[in-house]
Amino acid sequence: MKITVVGAGAMGASYGGHLARAGHEVALLDTWQDHVEAINRNGLRVDGVLGEHRISVPASTAPNGATPADPADVAIVFVDANNTAKAAETLADLLAPDGFAITFQNGIGNVEKLQAALGRERVLGGSSMCSAAGRGPGHVALTHMGMTSVGETHGSDSPRVQAMLEALRGAGFEAEHEPNIMGLIWQKFVVNCAVNAIAATTGLRGGEIVRLPELNAFQDRVLDEIMAVTRAKQIRLPNPEIAAKIKANCHKKFNKPSMLQHVEAGRRTEIEALNGALIREAKTLGIPTPNNEALVALLKGRELHQQRRIHQPDLDYDAWEARIAAGEE
Repeated sequence: MKITVVGAGAMGASYGGHLARAGHEVALLDTWQDHVEAINRNGLRVDGVLGEHRISVPASTAPNGATPADPADVAIVFVDANNTAKAAETLADLLAPDGFAITFQNGIGNVEKLQAALGRERVLGGSSMCSAAGRGPGHVALTHMGMTSVGETHGSDSPRVQAMLEALRGAGFEAEHEPNIMGLIWQKFVVNCAVNAIAATTGLRGGEIVRLPELNAFQDRVLDEIMAVTRAKQIRLPNPEIAAKIKANCHKKFNKPSMLQHVEAGRRTEIEALNGALIREAKTLGIPTPNNEALVALLKGRELHQQRRIHQPDLDYDAWEARIAAGEE
């Protein structure tokens, strides 16, 4: 199978690397120049739960540079959710006429953006419960093996779903067909909304959040609002008891969510595709979400603070005040 991974960060490179190791013709596309150069110079280093490997795989920052000799059979989309619409514009040129795209991204709305660019019949839905971390240019780690789910957005099985599953399983991933893939995408959205932004704002992990009474109660209120929107939209979640499962998992899990990793690195988070998207959905339904609104506001403040700390360490606040006093801003 000819595969182009669009967004070769920690998750994308982990999937792409192991698929290449399994014998598929894989190309990686990413905007991080140093990462791309390191992969092309030394090979992609992937370690973690599937062992330590150095894999020869071409990488590029330009769409045409990442295209295999023939157009790809499948484009696996792992870009930050903020960049889905832009990435979707490149997919038609990367794919063979009968090729398709599949997204394993966080948040909601990614499937719809890809369908808008390619057509509804050229997009599969996907969900990954794996975790990965970037270790530096050209080096990623698959830190947790969870289920990878694939399905047609209309619910039926198909030869291309089975081909995708066969490729993933052959690369060492746990993979299954999910007839209710859109419901599963929403379920992952619920999980991420209930945990990631709180962790990213506070710097605490799930097991710490639920052990601080004030944060534990705040998470309950955030989760109540999430579930109210989900019920109002009549989303059929695979696990109707997902709220209770989230709380139970938080008690025993101390993994570092990707959103916390992004904040610590001074990167823009996917908050607008998660709790921000929930707020937008809620407004159309007339459902109040004061706790999620507070969480988004605080996370954006934390995000800005960390970006300035890393990228503007010499910011002169006295000079800023002087410009304001002078009426210059």
